[in-house]
Amino acid sequence: MKHRSFATSITVLSLAVSGQLYADTQVSGDTQQSVQTTKQLAPIVTTATRSAQSIAEIAGTVQSIDQAQIQQQAAAGRKIADILAQLIPSLGASSGTTSNYGQTMRGRQILVMIDGVPQTGSRDLSRQFNSISPDMIERIEVVSGATSIYGSGATGGIINIITKRASDKPLSFETKLGMTSGNDFNHDALAYEAMQSMSFNQGALSGFLGATYTKRGEIQDSRGDRIAPEPAQTDRSDTETIDVNGRITFKLTDQQSLSVGAQYYNDEQDSDYGPDYGKNVAVLFGAKPSLKAVKGLQLDDQPFTERYGVNAQYRNENLLGQILNIETYYRNEKARFYPFAAAYTRAAPVYAVLQSENESKVAGIRAAMESNLNVANRNLKLTYGVDYDHEEGSQEADRYNLNTFVASNGLNIKSTGTNIAYGPEVTVENLGAFLQGDYTLTDRLNVQAGIRYQHIKSDSDAFSPTTELLIADDRASAGQSYNPAVIAAGSVKHNATLFNIGPVFKLTDQQQIFANFSQGFSLPDMQRVLRDVQAGFVVQSSNVEPIKVNSYELGWRLQGDEGLNLGVTGFYNTSDKVVQFKSDRSVNVADTDQRIYGAEANVSVPVLERFTVGGTLGYTRGEFKDASGEWRELNALQISPIKGTVFGEWQDGNGNSLRVQTLAIKGTDKAYKDSLQAVYDANVQPNAAAKVKGYAVMDVIANAKVGPGTLGFGVYNVWNTDYKTVYSQAVVPVYGAISSLPAQGRTYGLSYSVKY
Repeated sequence: MKHRSFATSITVLSLAVSGQLYADTQVSGDTQQSVQTTKQLAPIVTTATRSAQSIAEIAGTVQSIDQAQIQQQAAAGRKIADILAQLIPSLGASSGTTSNYGQTMRGRQILVMIDGVPQTGSRDLSRQFNSISPDMIERIEVVSGATSIYGSGATGGIINIITKRASDKPLSFETKLGMTSGNDFNHDALAYEAMQSMSFNQGALSGFLGATYTKRGEIQDSRGDRIAPEPAQTDRSDTETIDVNGRITFKLTDQQSLSVGAQYYNDEQDSDYGPDYGKNVAVLFGAKPSLKAVKGLQLDDQPFTERYGVNAQYRNENLLGQILNIETYYRNEKARFYPFAAAYTRAAPVYAVLQSENESKVAGIRAAMESNLNVANRNLKLTYGVDYDHEEGSQEADRYNLNTFVASNGLNIKSTGTNIAYGPEVTVENLGAFLQGDYTLTDRLNVQAGIRYQHIKSDSDAFSPTTELLIADDRASAGQSYNPAVIAAGSVKHNATLFNIGPVFKLTDQQQIFANFSQGFSLPDMQRVLRDVQAGFVVQSSNVEPIKVNSYELGWRLQGDEGLNLGVTGFYNTSDKVVQFKSDRSVNVADTDQRIYGAEANVSVPVLERFTVGGTLGYTRGEFKDASGEWRELNALQISPIKGTVFGEWQDGNGNSLRVQTLAIKGTDKAYKDSLQAVYDANVQPNAAAKVKGYAVMDVIANAKVGPGTLGFGVYNVWNTDYKTVYSQAVVPVYGAISSLPAQGRTYGLSYSVKY
């Protein structure tokens, strides 16, 4: 706040609006606005319909985020979750951790893809945004709302990250160096980043190869103190990240091409600091945590995310007069969490310190045909095809010595040598077939409709629930025998048929109104759901069912000349099941109704020749029926509070620009109050909820042409606001106050990039 006068001198508009929202506002936002002020055409995207199509012709809320927007927001050490929270109106605010857990879209699950390859597996570790460097991204396509066009997982929408390709130049390079610092410029709070890429285009052969290296120190709060480790989802302090991306494309003929891409990503933590559990870990027994980072952590196996993937894409633009696209892929991912201490049973608690590690392997193929027909002298575009993927997933946990953990106040984490299954090994097979059509009824009206049939088979191996294994381990240490209950192997099979239909009416060449109905579905995270079941549970199709979502939206958009962009969408979606993450960290899928509704708006208006102002507003409400049939508010881990952004931007068209942006979050206590009044039973379990206090944060981002390259400078959280993210507040009833950490304080970023 002490820098308010500086901020005011930059933009009166930003301060006026954010000041009005600050008292009880949340607004996570979107800067869908283009950085160009010249005449624009609606971008061409493929994600929404599985074929190249202009946004102006799509019945739905679709957004294309270009490379310039991404690079403008990216500073050394920033991750995709931070950037997308600024750029997508319907997406929740970043958690500030390694995870994007709780960062929903329209209150539902997001399907994250890289080059069309799903990153969201059956065991959702919520690290999809921590899987690629911003410098490796060409653009991002976003589809808001439920859709089945790519299969399971997109009940809230799709975020498709498209990596960089070869440029048109025969040979080109790009080098970027960057650094960020905390407010006090302490050397312990620096982050460094280096990126090098090469592109070549030699006739029928072209390619791209890029690599980034990022090293982060401590992350500080508004007081200049190191933010403590987040023990539930892990944090980003003291991490090193390597991201290598490559793609080579062969033009086989004038109409055929083959493209092969690969990525290796590794993000590892190496820290000497742990959370402050207090004397004899009193925080675990109800004491109030200091939320300080304490030096002296002894942990050999620290958190990490490691993944590699390959994919091959074949395209034939004239196969019997149609366009054929085939993509095959393989992805392997391993991830380790921070050790977590808690009671792992509800009766006669068993206290344990566990650190889990997950591995998933996914292979699949997608094939689609595009056919352009003429019916009754009108254009009919058909896209149809089949998808198949095979996933294997397993999760296990190392157990650590509880006495050593308690005696060291949670800093000495020493293995007992016990490794337990953390849920069953699961194999999931998805086979789907789809048909999507787009018919031009008149010169101004076109209708899109589609159908998808999906067959899902999930097999789980025999396993023992976590608490049973812990009891057996404790009894063995005491010289006693105990046979843990075994849940028999099971198979779950489901078929789903889903539909979508929507018209688009062109009011003018620049503006359209649209309506859309679409269905999406997702299979509950079987490993996570089954991990804590009671003895005697039987895995079968009737108790592990997919969640089908019916989504409705009505919208209007305008993309005018000279950078004018306006849009508003109202949405409503329903399901007859609710996923509940309970206070004992178990997961329940309740057989009860859920409804989510709201509206999104975005505006970008050139007010002067080189100056543009705008912003976004997102309003989402979500409710479920409790055991008495009353509608109750969903918590903030499922429904993001009101979100909004305001920005002002100047640019001269020569690479020099200045942008001021404000993000605000509206506070809410509706879910907390409802959680105290709701009626629960064996089906509908308590909906853990907390009060959320609003906040507002402002950033200043500048770019200037210096020598042969571009100098970037940013000040993030200009006011040095002391606040907690929505995640840090909402997670208290689930993970405890030890996870309710302050957010990052004022941060400075500096970078220099040159293309040659």
